Amino acid sequence: MALIRPGPIQANFVHPYTRRRRGLEPVTYAHEDLEPILKRTQGIPIFQEQAMAIAMKLGGYSAAQADELRRTMGHIRKVERLHRVLEQLRSRMIERGVKEDVAAQIAEDLKSFANYGFPESHAWSFALIAYATGYLKAHYPAEFYAGLLNSWPMGFYPPSTLIHDARRHGLKVLPPCMRDGDWECTTAPTDNPEKPALRIGWRHIRGLGEKSLEALKTARGWDRFASIDDVVQRARLQRADALQLARAGAFGCWEPDRRRAAWVAIRAVGDSLPLAPARRTSYSPRPLTRDELIFLDYFSVGISVSGHPMEHLREKLRAAGALDSRELEQLEGGERIVTAGLVTIRQQPQSAKGTVFLLMEDEFGFINVIVSKKMVEKYSEVVKFSTFVVVQGRFERDGGVRNVIGQKFSELEVKQLVHASRDFH
Repeated sequence: MALIRPGPIQANFVHPYTRRRRGLEPVTYAHEDLEPILKRTQGIPIFQEQAMAIAMKLGGYSAAQADELRRTMGHIRKVERLHRVLEQLRSRMIERGVKEDVAAQIAEDLKSFANYGFPESHAWSFALIAYATGYLKAHYPAEFYAGLLNSWPMGFYPPSTLIHDARRHGLKVLPPCMRDGDWECTTAPTDNPEKPALRIGWRHIRGLGEKSLEALKTARGWDRFASIDDVVQRARLQRADALQLARAGAFGCWEPDRRRAAWVAIRAVGDSLPLAPARRTSYSPRPLTRDELIFLDYFSVGISVSGHPMEHLREKLRAAGALDSRELEQLEGGERIVTAGLVTIRQQPQSAKGTVFLLMEDEFGFINVIVSKKMVEKYSEVVKFSTFVVVQGRFERDGGVRNVIGQKFSELEVKQLVHASRDFH
């Protein structure tokens, strides 16, 4: 937890630590007195408390002086001040017999803590949370995903990505339902009492404002809705709200066909459009295809429990030689490949010096794509804005970490999909 922070990353601590932890290179110490301080972190200073111990051991600092150094290291806005105190530490170490080059290297290593270095207590807290949530995901997946979705927009992943991940892990996911659901995501019984399903909440239906949601919650109270007409009349829905519920499949318990459900709902609202009245005639549309359902889900909810939008592109992509995320996992590394996916997250951290990181997904999993500053400039429009992207590049594998180093990018033309990536800059 403390290692994957901007400071240690910029100080190039990550790869030495992981190589040493995996036994691929020996653990070394810049000074023999550092061994008892850095032994459990593979000879690399990761925690702020270790920086304090180094200052006390090699620089002769008092506990109060070391704590002042820690406070200075704990805030990125104090970089200039940090440089001054580290220069003082370097001088103190030299005065106490530490070789000049060793003192300089130690001071340089500690500079990384100016960029969000972690105290050990924070790392333990984060690790405990990670362990607890990992346990929940493994043993109580419906409750785990419901908690994440109900806390939205907290978190890293968009709701659609969470739902696809849940389905890939074998969790049954149900659409919003005006009879059996609620405004938040809930669990739903299945044939196996120990494995409940996840029910998407009404709050994720697009186009419903706070007033409409409140009206629905108030109207239902403790009594479940009995029909489409009952929902419309008790919540006093307008035509647009009734249509949004129908498009999202929220009336599916009474009318599985969404277009027929919309017809019934509009009729229940009444003739709010005088030039296009809702006639009391039968309506028998052709059934929606699976692809149409997926795209309608994204339009109305931003989440699909029917499948992934990449599915209907797979045959075309295979014919063009593009690999999916499952096939990438079988590669050894170093291969030239073509792949494609739906972009869910874009990251361009300041510490990356212009590099953009794309997280793409397909029906089988995730694809990490690294876009260098040069490639960002060359393919700016596609990298920064396209929803579906085709990537040509080199596949890299480092243990369990798999990346595609992008070298050419193009937009994959797909009929309109209502989806926006989460962008972090």
